Amino acid sequence: MFIYQGKLNWFSYATDETITLVFPKGAVRANDPAYLFTQWTVNDHKEEKDKFYQTRIIKNVKQLPNTTDVSFKLPGTFYNLDITTEQNYSKLKVIMSGDEGKKTITLDQVWQPVGEIDPNATFAIWAGHISFGDKIVKEQAIFVLPEDFKEGKPVISSWQWTKDESGKAKTTSFKGTPLKVVDSKDKISKFAFNNVFDFTCSWDTTNHQLDVEVKDGGKQVNIGTLNLFDKIEAKAHHFDSDDLIPPTQEKTEFRLPQPQPVLPRVLDAMPFPKTLFETLTHGAAFIEQAGYLTLQAQNKFTALHEEFHKQSTYVETLKKDKQNLEEQIKSLSDARKTADEKIKELENQLELASAEYQKKFKALSDFIEHLKKDDVIDHKTIQKLQVELNREHQLVITLNGKLSQAQIDKKALAAVIIGLKGKISELDGKRIKLSNELAGQKAQNVTLRGEIVTLKRKLSDSLDANGHLQKELRVTKTALEETKGQLNVAKDKFNKEELAHKTTKAELKTAKDTEADLNKKVEAERVRADVNFGKFKDRETDLVTKKKDLQDLFKESTLRWEKIQKYDQIVDDYQDICLDESIGKKIDLTEINKSVATVRAM
Repeated sequence: MFIYQGKLNWFSYATDETITLVFPKGAVRANDPAYLFTQWTVNDHKEEKDKFYQTRIIKNVKQLPNTTDVSFKLPGTFYNLDITTEQNYSKLKVIMSGDEGKKTITLDQVWQPVGEIDPNATFAIWAGHISFGDKIVKEQAIFVLPEDFKEGKPVISSWQWTKDESGKAKTTSFKGTPLKVVDSKDKISKFAFNNVFDFTCSWDTTNHQLDVEVKDGGKQVNIGTLNLFDKIEAKAHHFDSDDLIPPTQEKTEFRLPQPQPVLPRVLDAMPFPKTLFETLTHGAAFIEQAGYLTLQAQNKFTALHEEFHKQSTYVETLKKDKQNLEEQIKSLSDARKTADEKIKELENQLELASAEYQKKFKALSDFIEHLKKDDVIDHKTIQKLQVELNREHQLVITLNGKLSQAQIDKKALAAVIIGLKGKISELDGKRIKLSNELAGQKAQNVTLRGEIVTLKRKLSDSLDANGHLQKELRVTKTALEETKGQLNVAKDKFNKEELAHKTTKAELKTAKDTEADLNKKVEAERVRADVNFGKFKDRETDLVTKKKDLQDLFKESTLRWEKIQKYDQIVDDYQDICLDESIGKKIDLTEINKSVATVRAM
């Protein structure tokens, strides 16, 4: 894998922005993928720090004379890159071209593998943006695992500073450091490394996102989540079938082979012999020829399988290129919709302005005619009205110009969309063609598999007569491998059970500690409840006493009220007697005295 970085300055859209090119396969080959990472300072929609991440396909590879360097193209929808390697791939000269013009960029190689690289290692790259205080504000970032997720393997991290530690803006941080595996579970794999900060990354294998954290003042702070941009897993190109019948174990006798060959090797074609010795000699020659043909078929199958995998990768890259085009078409469609809305708004403004202009023009013309008829011509007034008339006319002209420009922009966007749709159709054609080629390759593979099976059957029939001992040895080796596998499974099971036992012990200890804490809390709550219950009993006794006092007070008040009622009745009776006896008879107060005595006794 090669990584190159430099600075992009693209007219009014990009100013001193980091641009990164990644070649996952290393040396350039036609139809291999290449990854482009940068950001626009301000895009067409006036949005800041708009990320521009794309997968491009390498085209038109040409070897430069008398050197190991090459030239090639990375074609795109809006921007094309014409690239030349320099100084044995240590630099890239990039000519970027688009509708705005051309720019030449120089990129330096910042990463290449060191030492022996495992060809079967998995490659993974994440991209997105991160933010950390005012030093990194929504800046582009890429993280790469070039040689699989293993302890000690390199992890590459790169981002652009908003303002670095020295106060300089838009510098680039790039570093490759050894990976330290922190944890690896079923769905989450964690690893750590250092590049300016102490990073801890969590790789979610379900959605393939990478959560990035840094240590800040003793705390882990999340600074962003990166999306998996691409992942390349090595494909095994093997000849042997994976669906063989499981072997069985049997007993047999073993003997050592003869130290010297008994049958001479036949190098020339011979007629079929009649004697046993000659027949065995020819049989050995035929067996060797069958082995040679089988080996040739195996080599051809491996080459075809590798080509099949290469074409599959190319199809996947074309799909990504098509996806990029579809996203750009969506963006252009949105821009065209915005342009349509702007045109409609301008047309409404023009219509209103035209109506207003006609109204004012008629009013001013009538006023000027009126002044002319009355011979009271005020030149200043006429000039002022003429200036106002010209200003309104100029406004109409300006709106017409804006409307025309908007219509031109709309036509240009429509033309670009048509071109993109044409490219998509072309890509679909390529995809269909490649799919047909893949189908042909698959059919050829099936034919070759049939031929190989036939050759294997012939070879097996020939070897059965002379290779029983080798067969038993293979069976024994297979049984040994099976036993080793079962032993490893048993060891893994034992380790898991031991780990589960330790975990259970730890959980039991935690549960006991929790039980003790809960018992303490229960005892404290019980004491508190007893205290509260005592307070409640005291309060209840107090309330009973107060209730009794209130009942006594109510009885006393009732008795007093009845006395008052009785006294009122006595007074009324006395008044009635006084009124009845006012004619001079003797007053009889016997009943009244009884009533007074009764009230006093209450």
